[in-house]
Amino acid sequence: MDGTVGSISRRKLTDESVFAELSNQGFCVLPSYLPSEQVKTLTAAARRLHPSWADLPSEELPSTGDLPSPNAFPSKSAGFPYEEPCLNQIIVAPDTIALAKRWLETEQICMRGSGCSVRYPGFVDGTGRHVDGFSLLPTNRASRRHNQLKFWYYLSDVESEMAPTSFWPTQWDEDGPHVVGDEQKITGPAGSLVVFSIFTYHSRNDFIQTNGERYVFTVRWGRRDHPWEGMSEYVMSGSNPAFSAFVGNLAPSTRELFHFPPVGHPYYTEETLSDLENRYPGWDAHGEYHAAIGTNGRTQL
Repeated sequence: MDGTVGSISRRKLTDESVFAELSNQGFCVLPSYLPSEQVKTLTAAARRLHPSWADLPSEELPSTGDLPSPNAFPSKSAGFPYEEPCLNQIIVAPDTIALAKRWLETEQICMRGSGCSVRYPGFVDGTGRHVDGFSLLPTNRASRRHNQLKFWYYLSDVESEMAPTSFWPTQWDEDGPHVVGDEQKITGPAGSLVVFSIFTYHSRNDFIQTNGERYVFTVRWGRRDHPWEGMSEYVMSGSNPAFSAFVGNLAPSTRELFHFPPVGHPYYTEETLSDLENRYPGWDAHGEYHAAIGTNGRTQL
């Protein structure tokens, strides 16, 4: 029998129970995880990216008598980097990074991708139960080291008829991931968070309700030393103004999460640091990069 999850929890990502649930079933649900004021800010940003159902042009809406019907109205999605600074900032929340490092068994992680999406009445998807794992190399014998961890924030209230995502408890052995429990349809208030492995079985659900919308924000982390695993095209965003502003204000160690070389890397010279300052204003505000450069203008290793 299907289960529906939607009770309130005050757990933190750093709580041992969160890691235990991830290990035992491949996902963990934290209802009402984000503070209410942060939820308001993030939801307002998501609505500026994607209009609410009430704000959509009436001529674009399907007849409610036809709902649900396949492709009656598309879902919408935007990817990182975002014009909305608050969406960029939530990606680097310290607790998410700490949990990802523990799960992936390394301090050297990187952001694999992020998305902000909305689904409307009439959304129907026939993908069915699946895993998101993708790689150039075989992953049947997957372990946490050949894995990625995804953080899935609801930025609107999600009820059972509003396309909630379903998850199945999943375990791994030498034959790969397999289902070990019943479906759980994840409902919950805005600000709820689901953390799951990309090898955890899950599925989309139809948006049966005839009004409203479902906003979701996601970020995915992987090991930095596994470049063969699924990557994001955001590395092509160096000239994007929102990306430049975001990166320019990050600490050097945090920039490494986005594929930038660490302080002391031979790429950095007086010339390249000047170029970086032009592209990412504030790049070396505290002088860490310059301090690692030798008297000959080349980086000291």
